[in-house]
Amino acid sequence: MAPTQRTIASLQARLQADPTSSEAWLELGVAMLQRVRETADPSLYPRAEAAFLRARDLSPGDPLPLVGLGTLELARHEFARALATGRQALAMVPGLSTATGVVVDALVELGRYDDAVTAAQAMIDARPDLASYARVSYVRELFGDLPGALSAMEQAVQAGGGASENNAYVLVQAGNLLVLEGRRHDADAAYARALQLFPDFPAALAAQGRAAVARGDLPTAVALFDHAAAIVPLPEYVIALGDAQQASGDAAAAQDSYALARAETALFKANGVVVDLELALFEADHGDPATALGLARQAYAERPTLKAADALAWALYRSGRLAEARVHSAEALRMHTPDPVLLYHAGVIAAAANDRGAARRDLRAALALDAGFSATSAAAARALLARLSH
Repeated sequence: MAPTQRTIASLQARLQADPTSSEAWLELGVAMLQRVRETADPSLYPRAEAAFLRARDLSPGDPLPLVGLGTLELARHEFARALATGRQALAMVPGLSTATGVVVDALVELGRYDDAVTAAQAMIDARPDLASYARVSYVRELFGDLPGALSAMEQAVQAGGGASENNAYVLVQAGNLLVLEGRRHDADAAYARALQLFPDFPAALAAQGRAAVARGDLPTAVALFDHAAAIVPLPEYVIALGDAQQASGDAAAAQDSYALARAETALFKANGVVVDLELALFEADHGDPATALGLARQAYAERPTLKAADALAWALYRSGRLAEARVHSAEALRMHTPDPVLLYHAGVIAAAANDRGAARRDLRAALALDAGFSATSAAAARALLARLSH
């Protein structure tokens, strides 16, 4: 039995003996969320929600059950609800760092970037630790400040935390930023350190898979993505595996991986996770453009972020609506966020509009940032650049 499973079993035994322990219900909800991170099994979300609600009802003046509920709402992509829940917790205890973290994440995912800057600053002013530095880093990255993002993430690494998983996570994030800065060797070292801290950490394995794609070693990439997906079958890992298999010429294996990604996404949706944005991109690449467009419009209406604008642009392009696609693609790039996916989509859309200069610029920028961002899309970018050069 895994450690988290033992924790859950122990807490359940405590609650059988004393079902009025708010602390035990809270700990059970937290353990359930941790188990989802370990297994990608969203069927635990309803049980986590029930535990947090029970803890809240037993201790209505305690903000921590609300922080748990807000964290769950973030995981389910219910960002407007998470924002309200985080603010409710802050009303109980102003400046509570964990509640501010919920608010920052929700504001980012709602596209309210200026408000997110203010909230992140308040968080780090109150408690400069791993969690606050990591959030500051991501906000800086969104605003195109790559050196500032890396500096904050390195501070998160130095600050450390009590859980080896959290320390491994910020090391991977620092590695990803190092890749974007062109420091691939340093990035590889960061991923290796993450795996030393937390062996078989899926995010680090997937990062090494992208590095293998970038250097053209597709067999190694397939093995690494397969390893990551076998530990935690998140759609992002399974899709990366499918793309590496497709680029390797194994179309049958790729289709199996894409089918698994679709099934996993359906499972998340069945357990209350809003997957419109993620599913829109998947449908645009591997499914029905009309379905992709409907999903992308819904996602953009609910959370007008840079990524939602990009998903809408890509779905519009796949649906043959080029003029609209260009408008939303420009919107996705408006903050100069160093994201190779956004730039790749912009380059393809520009090429379709016969804007060869913009297409070359954006495709080159995507590959320069990270040539391993997607095995299939990176190959397509190189092929399109070759055609545009003639």
